[in-house]
Amino acid sequence: MSASSWPPHVKAWVQECLAKATPSNKAAVTAELKQILFAAHRDGQLDSTNWDMVELQSLKQQAARVTYNPPPPPPPVYAPPAPPVTPTYAVNTPSSPSTSFTPEPSSKKQKKRKKDNFPTSYQFVSAEEEEAKARRAARFQAPPSNGGQAAPAAAPWFEDNSTASGGGSLGARLGLGGGSVIVPGQAGRKKLKGKGGLGYSGEDVMEVDPNVMDWDKHTIRGTSTKLEKSYLRLTSEPSPADIRPLPILKQTLQLLKEKWKANRNYAYAVDQFKSLRQDLTVQRIKNDFTVEVYEIHARIALEAKDLGEYNQCQSMLRQLYELGLKGHPEEFLSYRIIYLLHTRNRSDMAALLAQLTPKEKADPGVHHALQVQAALATSNYTRFFRLFLIAPNMSGYILDHFVERERSAALAVMSKAYLSLPLPYLTQTLAFDDDAHTHTFLHDHACDVYTNHPPAPPPRDPKQPWLHMAARETPLHARVWDCRKAHPVAARAVEKYRVVDLKGQVD
Repeated sequence: MSASSWPPHVKAWVQECLAKATPSNKAAVTAELKQILFAAHRDGQLDSTNWDMVELQSLKQQAARVTYNPPPPPPPVYAPPAPPVTPTYAVNTPSSPSTSFTPEPSSKKQKKRKKDNFPTSYQFVSAEEEEAKARRAARFQAPPSNGGQAAPAAAPWFEDNSTASGGGSLGARLGLGGGSVIVPGQAGRKKLKGKGGLGYSGEDVMEVDPNVMDWDKHTIRGTSTKLEKSYLRLTSEPSPADIRPLPILKQTLQLLKEKWKANRNYAYAVDQFKSLRQDLTVQRIKNDFTVEVYEIHARIALEAKDLGEYNQCQSMLRQLYELGLKGHPEEFLSYRIIYLLHTRNRSDMAALLAQLTPKEKADPGVHHALQVQAALATSNYTRFFRLFLIAPNMSGYILDHFVERERSAALAVMSKAYLSLPLPYLTQTLAFDDDAHTHTFLHDHACDVYTNHPPAPPPRDPKQPWLHMAARETPLHARVWDCRKAHPVAARAVEKYRVVDLKGQVD
């Protein structure tokens, strides 16, 4: 659906909303317009909706604010230049005595005056000086009126462009992507701010960048009917014969889900899903099906412990959710919080926590992720490992990537606070599967130091002193961890996890 086919009353309503927007809420108004128009287009209610009765929440919130617009400065008043001083030279005539003019100026002024008063035929002005004079004169000229040949004003939000292609995603055709307003046929245009005619006014001016391609004209539609296709990085313009259209892609997704449940072959699954995502990107398809593809791929990547592919899917899902498309935003919001805990990205975590709404905080998955964040922020390792055991959805797959780091940090704290601890206590507190798993972890970190193992050899039999009595192995459940001796090694083991490996990080 091209821009020229939008109903006139919809265009008028959108232009009216954008006219009411202020610089402080312009981004919010644009985002809300985007969601409302997407929903109306999807439900087929563009013509049936009474747009005059539709009000934007972002405009309501700004209704009580009063914006002070200072009056425009008065036009500058320039004083006319003083007339040049013409020196009066002495004249000697036979009938009259010599007369002189005013007192002599200083030597510097006299030299300058001699230079300026040189005969006109001997003055040579270079091209650079002429250009500089023209620029200085242009500063005092009034800006051209609307009737003159001034730069064209910013195009309206909806523009009837007969050359614009009707292809592409709805967001690109509506011009609702990002903070700037772009309409079809205006690819590569950016906003500038200027003052008057010198390029510094507060008004928005659209500048066309000829180096940016108009992708609306080049959006392709695939014709391939193959359900399976290997992923190949594009090095040239894609051919429609190699791209699968949306109906074929839906069949491909169903096939991939069935094969993953049957075989669990991740190498095959990631190759096919990346090819599927590539076909969606090339055709600029952004709808509910796109969200489903990225969500399924993200879950499979988590199950296969591939944080690189998961993070790529997560970054794209954030953009798709901002378009108002259906999906599971709360579920992946909880994954994002735990992922930021894994990467120790404190700046992004602070920004994310500040943007959470009460509805999002009430979600069980998000609430659990916030509890995990609070436990780590307060170094409460006991609470952290309790939450680790009850992780909802697929949060546990992300927690698995840094649970050993937290166990090592907890051992460093416990070894400093206690003299000795039973091995079963460590198993329960640090959420190990069994005592054997706990002993293996301590051995891998060179902390397997016990107070009662190996035990002292038993006393020899006085009747048979030549017999050597072998020491018995202390069972795991009876061993006691020696905190005092293990503390130096446990404290050094924390340094192993100080650097986080961010494979595939694109966010």
